Amino acid sequence: MKLDDRLKEKGIVSNELLGGQFERMATYKTDGTLRIEATPDFISGIGWSPGQTIVLQNWEEICRLRDFLNGLVPVKQPKSEEEDYLERATA
Repeated sequence: MKLDDRLKEKGIVSNELLGGQFERMATYKTDGTLRIEATPDFISGIGWSPGQTIVLQNWEEICRLRDFLNGLVPVKQPKSEEEDYLERATA
């Protein structure tokens, strides 16, 4: 059985890893929903911590999120004191 066949059996059209190793995943499902899930952490002696899932219910919501994200621009992060010092010292 191919990976695509296994995904289809689970109702998954496509999925994408977001951030680090399995830190977050976006999954587009055959029911038309988009799920963005944070992978829970394993806590020794306790088990898995609760994960967080955001579900966009339909294509209109998915397009609104896409349009919102496409309209964003990077925010310039303030320099730390160390970075500022190093920049002045090497100028």
